[in-house]
Formats: sequence, C-alpha cells, structure tokens
Amino acid sequence: MIHKIKSKVKNQSRHLVLKANYIFNNYNEVIWLLGDGRSGTTWVSDLINHDKQYREMFEPFHPKQVHEMNIILPHQYIRPYDLNENIKSISSDIFSGKFTHERVDSGNHSLLYSGILIKDIFANLLCYSVSLQFPKVKPILIMRNPFSVALSKYKKKDWFWVTEPLDLLNQASLYKDYLLPFEDIIRNTSAKKNYILNQILIWSIINYIPLRQFKPGDIHICFYEKIYREPSQEISRIFEFVRGTGDNYQSQVNLSKEVINRPSRVIGTESNLLSGTSPVSSWKNEISPYLIDEGLQILQHFGFDKLYDENSMPNEDILKKIHTST
Repeated sequence: MIHKIKSKVKNQSRHLVLKANYIFNNYNEVIWLLGDGRSGTTWVSDLINHDKQYREMFEPFHPKQVHEMNIILPHQYIRPYDLNENIKSISSDIFSGKFTHERVDSGNHSLLYSGILIKDIFANLLCYSVSLQFPKVKPILIMRNPFSVALSKYKKKDWFWVTEPLDLLNQASLYKDYLLPFEDIIRNTSAKKNYILNQILIWSIINYIPLRQFKPGDIHICFYEKIYREPSQEISRIFEFVRGTGDNYQSQVNLSKEVINRPSRVIGTESNLLSGTSPVSSWKNEISPYLIDEGLQILQHFGFDKLYDENSMPNEDILKKIHTST
C-alpha cells in the first residue's frame, strides 16, 4: 500500500513538472527517433540525452501501450496529407509536450528541460505524413543489421512485435502505394512460417518506405553499428542535423565511457553487453547459413542485400541509392 501511494505521488509530481515546462515553453526543440524494435533506439536515445536536458517520451505512438493510440495499427501506414483529425490532435499534443503518460514519461526525473526527445518503434510508416504537419520536428531513423534485429526479437518473442508480414500487405493503401511489387515475396515468405525470415521482411518494409518518402536532408539516417564504433562522432552528427552545422559548439559531444557502456532500460539477460559478445557480428554464430541465404534473398528485393559488408558494417553508398531513387 505504501509503495502504491509513493508511486502515485511520484507520478503526480512528475506530471506537474512536465506541465510546468510546457507552460514555460521549454519544448521548442523536438527530436523524433524512429526505428524497428531491438534496433538500439533506447540506447541511442540515452546517448543523445546523456546530459538529461531533454524530456524523454518513450514510445508515445505505441498502439498497445498507449490508450490514445489504439486508433492505429502496429506499423500503421498513413498517406501524405491523409492524417485524420484524431491522430493530428494527439500528435500535436505529443510534439508540443502537452501530452503526459505514466509509461511514456517514466524516464523523466529532472525539474527543467530544454526540448523533447521522442523514441518510437511502431511509427516508421506514419512518420512522413506526421512530419509534414509538424515541420519543426527533426526525424532520425536508426537502422541496425536486419539479422541482428530478427535474432534479438526471436529471443524476446514474449514481447509485442508484428510477426506476420501479411498484416502489412493487408493495409489497402500501403499495398497500393508500395507493396504491390513485393506481393509475391511477402506471400512466399509468410508461407514458410519462419520467425527470423518474417522479421527480416518486416524490417525491409518498414525501413524501405521512409527511405523512399523522405528527401535527403529532411531526415537523418544513422546506423547502430556506426554509433557502436564511434559514438561521440555519430551523436555529434545527429546534433548537427537537429541544430544545423552552424551551431558547431553545441553540436559536438564527447561521451564518457560510463555513458556509452550504461545498459539501456530494455536490456535482457541475453544482451551482448552482458555476454561479452559483439552486438555487431555475433548474429553470424547463431543464424544458420541457410537462413542467412534466405534472408539475403528477401533483402535483395528491396535493394538491401549489400547494405552490410562481410564485417557487418553498413555501406552508406548502397543506402544513398535507395534513399535518392524515385
């Protein structure tokens, strides 16, 4: 009983602090970090907010964990300029900082903030349409090797993920706008009923579409693997995108080892950090050669098959071909 009372008081106090920051207009800078689940979004969010200056909003567009978002599907696709008033209103409350939620705001413990950092794992297919309505928002897409993502989700099968690619194919507007050329590979992959392959296909779809929608310069693309290798440099690049290259002093960061190695709040017992294995390449020891070949064939349909080299590091020239093609 005492624990419940303390928790209630804590949540009420946090709510008042967040509302006060909203009233004092402290949320002008808005970063929207997007990516597939198990792509390192939580860890990267912690790196961006290493000094706790941002109010962190943890997955406010989650259709299962946030009641206000039960009007959308997981990985809901929304056409440009086809945002309904309900989603537009909720999005406005989120980006302005007016929206508060116990789960979404659970990581906030400061009294004063300077901006909002939002991280989402189910918003890749609606982020473009939403961003058109809220141009001050700075979208960042984080990508991680699809084999690593698929394997990590497999180890967390009891968590909520989209596991059936046909669910995406069955979204009528998504099918008409993007998935018609991929119908055969989607149906064939689904028929194999393999968890890893399904996740590789879903990864392909939810990353391919924002890459085709956003113009270069309107979204910042970053890779988990590059952040892992050069965290300070890559986080500085994120701030350059958010604040502009002219604000060089404020854009450059030098992250401490303590910050870089701090486990994220969603770490599990199977984590590479705890097992001492590489989060970049350890997947090769756990996925069979057959599934790797099958997965590469799926990725080839979307132009992603050569996105990662033999050392599991990203090739940005391949990314540019996809991102700039029309």
